[in-house]
Amino acid sequence: MKGNKALILASAAILVMTSACTGSNTPKQAALTEENKEPIKLTVLQYLLNVTDEDFSKLIAEPVKAKFPHITMELVRKPANQSFEDMLTAGTFPDMMLQANFDIYKYTPLGLAEDLTAYIKNSGLDMAKFEPNIIQTLKSYGTKGELYMLPLYSNPAALYYNKDIFDRFGVPFPKDGITWDEAIGLARQLSRTDGGQQYYGLDLIAAPRISASLMLPLHDPNTGKAVLTSDSWKSYFEMYKSIKDIPGNQTKGIFNDFEKNKNLAIMVAYNRLNQLEELHQAGTEPNWDIVTFPSRKEAPLVKETDVSGLLLSTKSKHKEEAFKVMAFLAEKESQARMARRGLIPVINDPEVTKDFGADMASLKGKNVQALLKMKSGQNPPPSQYEEIIKEVINKSMVEYLKGKLDTNTILRQAEEEANKKIEEAKR
Repeated sequence: MKGNKALILASAAILVMTSACTGSNTPKQAALTEENKEPIKLTVLQYLLNVTDEDFSKLIAEPVKAKFPHITMELVRKPANQSFEDMLTAGTFPDMMLQANFDIYKYTPLGLAEDLTAYIKNSGLDMAKFEPNIIQTLKSYGTKGELYMLPLYSNPAALYYNKDIFDRFGVPFPKDGITWDEAIGLARQLSRTDGGQQYYGLDLIAAPRISASLMLPLHDPNTGKAVLTSDSWKSYFEMYKSIKDIPGNQTKGIFNDFEKNKNLAIMVAYNRLNQLEELHQAGTEPNWDIVTFPSRKEAPLVKETDVSGLLLSTKSKHKEEAFKVMAFLAEKESQARMARRGLIPVINDPEVTKDFGADMASLKGKNVQALLKMKSGQNPPPSQYEEIIKEVINKSMVEYLKGKLDTNTILRQAEEEANKKIEEAKR
């Protein structure tokens, strides 16, 4: 009995010592573990960026739930009549913002975007896996190299063409590596009337957006003033007008004519894969294919850095959890999932693109490699007054297309107007 009693006491002592030495079993740490596993909801603001409910669910919400069972993701679409200030007052500003890099300045002047540098350092996230030009461009939005966005995917840009129209007029299909001059040459051959039907050769999206693809600087970072009277801007305005002036090429609307009326031969645009997928499912899509986005002769297959990513809100109550989600969505598995939906990965790993576009029925048999051949260049320095300058450019292009003013005059007036508006905005 005495021996058994001694053994029992010794065992109890060992258990006590073991419990004391095992930190994970202390009441404080056990409570902390439970606290970390409490269900939380992370809200993501959608504003300006084209994001479908299905893409958010399949590419973000469901994978995050599988990885972090205690986290629920919710997409919040910004009401048109509600400002950021209204959301702040109501206490409804989200945890994260899903945005294109061109829109980072919508948040940083208001102090709504968190610098991710410390989170990246503490998490050990390997930034070398990202395309260098993408990260350099994103850092240019910070005055001291701050990084406000973690990129998720590059936005697909392409030259879309209607194969039936090319075949109708016996014009060879465009090829990858096409330049702007070559695209305009095709447009001249394809703008015509046949059988009482008007066919348009080429249409493209708004002037400020196309100018961004050419990486034209909007301002002088040293003076902060707009710079629109350069030779490059003059060449661009003249090129844009030369497209619109092609006889018979005055379209009724780029997307309507290409996707619905099917009488536009070439469409130069971004992010139309979801729309074409919907038309495919409905059985009403045109007979289309793609080649690389038109490039400049001096920089073949290079376009601007145009990425979508997540910003961390300074108002979030779950910043650590939100950053874990952001980092997870930049991992190889997540990037491959996005690639299957026709989104271009931002990490350097050929494995993630091996099944590119596989989840989109409309891309079967299409030249999907065209979307992967374009490389991201480093954008000109951004300005928080970019929207002001772009609005002036758009307005000036509309006036220029009327043919009443020469290129030098319209650009001089645009530069003066932009700088006047910038000064007003600074007051």
